[in-house]
Amino acid sequence: MTSHTATAAFLESARGGRVAVPGNLTLGRGEPAELGLNDGRVSRRHALIHQQGEGEFWLVDLGSRNGTYLNDCRVQQPIRLQDGDRLGLGPFGLVFRQGEVPATDSVEEAALAMTVVDLRSACCWLLVADVIGSTAQIRDNPPDQQAMKMGRWFLHCRQAIESAQGMMNKYLGDGFLAYWPANERTIEGVGRALQSLRQLQDANDPPFRMVLHCGDVMLGGAASLGEESLFGPEVNFVFRMEKLAAGLTQSRLLSEAARQRLGDRVSAVDAGGHGLPGFDGTHRFYSC
Repeated sequence: MTSHTATAAFLESARGGRVAVPGNLTLGRGEPAELGLNDGRVSRRHALIHQQGEGEFWLVDLGSRNGTYLNDCRVQQPIRLQDGDRLGLGPFGLVFRQGEVPATDSVEEAALAMTVVDLRSACCWLLVADVIGSTAQIRDNPPDQQAMKMGRWFLHCRQAIESAQGMMNKYLGDGFLAYWPANERTIEGVGRALQSLRQLQDANDPPFRMVLHCGDVMLGGAASLGEESLFGPEVNFVFRMEKLAAGLTQSRLLSEAARQRLGDRVSAVDAGGHGLPGFDGTHRFYSC
């Protein structure tokens, strides 16, 4: 019988106990954390391990009071985990482990353990947010203060996206990509998320910009984990938009496709036609 291997990720305690990392895993003191660490030095929503694509895991501090540590350094922004990395949360020490392990020889169990990839095309809302001047902030602010600021920002952004039925797809160090399937049920959620994120922008702690686009993307992922990977020209387009917004010093930018779909749900001003690297012609954008 043909042998199979599967990529496993788990956290290992000093006593040898293991906790699987099934895609996304929240760590904290009691509810709503999925991995409970019962100590007063651990925040209720302390940290998140987020799977991005096949076999890629990122550690995100969620604004914890006492910080999340990776290899004895306080986490100031999302960072990719490697096999053997040491995590510290309050008095708890954990080691991140990742590698290929033998899967079962049972045909039925092997079928369940295998990653099921479903590729399909769908129209999606795509939102990219990016902290402005993050490198300078890390340099100029005390590490604990900057780490807490960034962690709280990611937590509040995540709450704004998920409460509006959106999904955080990728953490990007000093930013993130979120998405919604584009249909009548989600368009109101997109509008609510924009309003919530705009309130965070008004707080300016930290300053950030965001761009919104809508287009057809390819989606694929592990059905057993509920994970999705987004790719295709429209994903590249929204990241080029973010660079354009930086060049135009715009804190909020909509593509023409997003502007048309949102209609009068948002007030927008024509920001002109601009070219984007890798895309032919000029494209019209709107500040909002």
